[in-house]
Amino acid sequence: MRAALLLPLALLALAGCRDQRQQLGQALSGKPPVIAGSPEGEWQIEDLNGGGPVAQSRLMFDPGDQGTSRLSGTAGCNRFSGNWKQDGATLKLGPMASTRMACPPPAMEIEQRVLALLEAANSVTYTADGAAILVTPDGRKLTLRKAAQP
Repeated sequence: MRAALLLPLALLALAGCRDQRQQLGQALSGKPPVIAGSPEGEWQIEDLNGGGPVAQSRLMFDPGDQGTSRLSGTAGCNRFSGNWKQDGATLKLGPMASTRMACPPPAMEIEQRVLALLEAANSVTYTADGAAILVTPDGRKLTLRKAAQP
């Protein structure tokens, strides 16, 4: 088995392809490889920091034109919007503006947690099965899944 690993490693080293070496190293260590991607398009919140999905959530990442990328959506109650920018795995969202409709207290609390996480998120990774995971510096996570198309 060791000999079987040497040839791919040698080829990657010769090619000088840092990303491929990094992905191979992660695969050999048992970690999932880093998948490149973009948040562009419509998403639903599949998981809010381990608490499960957010009902009636929709996030639309619009690349815009001339560098003005916009994020808009709902976390089950109010509509929100803000700017977004991605550079590799680095993600910057916000500031977010929101409507202020009254909703049941549980929905309002979830919405506030979503907005706080969106504004704090500073990195994004993409999984092989198509999820986008936004992560804050303190480790909170928001898992997004592409919205089903009608």
